[in-house]
Amino acid sequence: MSINTATLEILRKVRTSDVTDALDSLGYMNTYEMDPRIRPMWDGIKFAGIASTAAFREINHPVPRMSYEEFDDRQYKRNQDGSSHPDALWPAGHSFGGPDEVHVVDTRQSRCGLLGSNNLLNARTMGSVGFIIDGACRDSDECILQKEPIFCSVRSMRHMAGRLELASVNEPINCGGVIVRPGDGIIADGDGIVVVPQSEAEEIAKRAWLVQEKDRNQRRAFYDKMGMPHDETVKQEERPW
Repeated sequence: MSINTATLEILRKVRTSDVTDALDSLGYMNTYEMDPRIRPMWDGIKFAGIASTAAFREINHPVPRMSYEEFDDRQYKRNQDGSSHPDALWPAGHSFGGPDEVHVVDTRQSRCGLLGSNNLLNARTMGSVGFIIDGACRDSDECILQKEPIFCSVRSMRHMAGRLELASVNEPINCGGVIVRPGDGIIADGDGIVVVPQSEAEEIAKRAWLVQEKDRNQRRAFYDKMGMPHDETVKQEERPW
């Protein structure tokens, strides 16, 4: 059962804390929260979208000494049809980026910087809204400058050529201690990351909205008592169903 647009819009308006409360109410306590070692690259990241998945395994294929010109030619060498050239140091086969996509990747906490400032920009031009990797992001300073919506467990300068190889694409994976299936919902903010199983996404989203609705009412009353101006976090919206 795919997650519809209305449900996704609700997930974009609630918090991870609202979603975990909703999951608790459905008997899924401690089931869908990713390990807190996977943290946002910068403060203020918040996104919700639909999971695409990939998994990689570590290898040890040292790159031999060569001229820089040869290295530059071979690093991403492709045939005319886009397939990997036999001399390529980093083989083709892992493309990502699409509308509402959250790209979820497991590299088993490898130090190899699979995601970085270049391929994240490319994916966002195709509509991706977020990135989660139980492993490394590199080009960290540029990623922060670009405000890339990425959570990672490691920051590193390492390239992946000769160190990682693709194990699966759009198959169920374990990321941060949670099974993620392609098509599941993903919501992430400063508190962490929660997976929303697509089979119950609509009910989870509605319950999360009700949790947040009650919280906003209570907090707005405290704002008024203390003379604090209202902000977006206490604004009440009409239920979307």
